[in-house]
Amino acid sequence: MIRFPQKFLWGAATAAYQVEGNNVHSDWWAWEKASGKEPSGQACRHYELYEQDFDLAKDLHHNAHRFSIEWARIEPEEGRFSDEALKHYEKVLLSLRARGIEPVVTLHHFTHPEWLARSGGWEIRKTEDLFLRYAAFVVRALSRYVRYWITINEPTIYVSHAYLFGVWPPQGQSLWRMRKVESHMLSAHLKTYRMIHQVYQELSLSKPRVSISQHVMALVPCSRSLKNRFAAYLRNKIFNESYLDRLARRKAMD
Repeated sequence: MIRFPQKFLWGAATAAYQVEGNNVHSDWWAWEKASGKEPSGQACRHYELYEQDFDLAKDLHHNAHRFSIEWARIEPEEGRFSDEALKHYEKVLLSLRARGIEPVVTLHHFTHPEWLARSGGWEIRKTEDLFLRYAAFVVRALSRYVRYWITINEPTIYVSHAYLFGVWPPQGQSLWRMRKVESHMLSAHLKTYRMIHQVYQELSLSKPRVSISQHVMALVPCSRSLKNRFAAYLRNKIFNESYLDRLARRKAMD
């Protein structure tokens, strides 16, 4: 029998664009229309029904929930921040807290504002500081409700699907573009990691826990041959460990 620590966090995760519905200022909303993809539309209507959803999570004995804040709601136009959207996410956090569910907040989960996508998205270095500005606006307002922050969700999946395989917007198929975006996202994480810790220190709050969410695959060689064992080892190093190793060397994961 496996015994987990008493304070172990059990829960589920969502992405704002996948569940909220009507994220009309997001780059994916525009992409769906332009490409003829099935529209996300109202999705699960989580933006309206979050309290019912959290009741379900509570009934399942979840004590943690990871959700993302939609950047396109917070900053629908460049430099214009929405207090209304921020207030909504504050209510979401209070709703989780009222049910004894620990919030884990993701600041970027694959989507970003359409205005940013039009200007080049993560391919331009300026996006690092635009992301930092958005993150600082959110963190300063919501820090007293949150201990756990995820800066960027699965950056290796984002760069591979958006800039290598070309199946997500902006549908780039370029190893050079992919590496550039990966570098900018890594830098954005480092800046945001330091900012979050600084904000908590300024506000005399308990230390936060900040990291990324990394997609990790279990890679098993299909035979015991040297070739297949080496292939599994190499893919594990490149796909699973390289990004985490870079962050660990910079002491930017809690």
